[in-house]
Amino acid sequence: MKNIVSIIVKICVSIAILYFLFRNIDLDAFWRTVVSVNPYTVVFVALLFIISQSISSFRWSVILKKDIDISYFKLLSIYFVGMFFNNFLPTMVGGDLVKGYYLYKYTKKGDISFASIFMDRYSGFAALMVITSISLIPGYALIKDTGLPFFFVLLIGGFFCMSLVIWVGFLHSWAMNLLSRIHFYGINKKIDTFYKVLMSYKTHPDILIKIFICSVLVQCGVIIGYYFLGRGLGMNVPLSYFFLFIPLTTAVSMLPISLSGLGLREGAFVFLFTKVGAATEQALTLSLMWFAIQAIVSIVGGIEYVRMGGRKEVMKGQPADL
Repeated sequence: MKNIVSIIVKICVSIAILYFLFRNIDLDAFWRTVVSVNPYTVVFVALLFIISQSISSFRWSVILKKDIDISYFKLLSIYFVGMFFNNFLPTMVGGDLVKGYYLYKYTKKGDISFASIFMDRYSGFAALMVITSISLIPGYALIKDTGLPFFFVLLIGGFFCMSLVIWVGFLHSWAMNLLSRIHFYGINKKIDTFYKVLMSYKTHPDILIKIFICSVLVQCGVIIGYYFLGRGLGMNVPLSYFFLFIPLTTAVSMLPISLSGLGLREGAFVFLFTKVGAATEQALTLSLMWFAIQAIVSIVGGIEYVRMGGRKEVMKGQPADL
């Protein structure tokens, strides 16, 4: 019941924000902006997105290589299934949970499977925070009169503190002592098992460096994809602003108060890109069109999901050794 209420609230938040945005734009101008983009530009951006997801799958294979022997193409298949769930059923099952289940199905190693997914997400977010921190230096003047600097100080500071707790032994021990007071379905044992697998990566700095480089490439690929799509919509905004705005809007869309960031992301696009000369209709179209491209590409994952057994396969049960 609680999950249903949460989903309904998120849907309402997304609808409310989008309604407000569309109520305050020229709908005829919005539609002209949508149809003005060259179809070849959309195809090119879709290919860039596919390449970035392929690099993400390679990053996952690098993470797993020291513990699990599984083909890249199998991981690519699982990755697209997870992407399908993130786009179409993000609050019900979750792409990461589905990815973890399918990886466990093939390897029977639940702790390694889910630790690898955490490392995949963590490295991606680390690259995002680095790009955001660097971009904030030249871009601070643009957002200094808003509440965004405070928000991003909290975000980057929170990520830094979390990283210290994860990677510094005595800080982790202190956190685990606090958690030892919680006795909820064996959560302490599960966290400890997960942490031991995670810490095994400390002795493999080559893996950490490789996956961070992959994460930077993925984030840069997404940013460049947004840039070309923006150019196709007639936006005359320098690439440097995209390197500032896309990480910021991505971080904003991660706030768990809307459906897949829908509405929050569009509001952030309108707020930021109109400050540098883009029309409101262009900024809104850019965000929605990227979301549409991402959703269409992820349908491949839906096809793979059906081919791999569909819902009955996922719902068989959870990994026993987590």
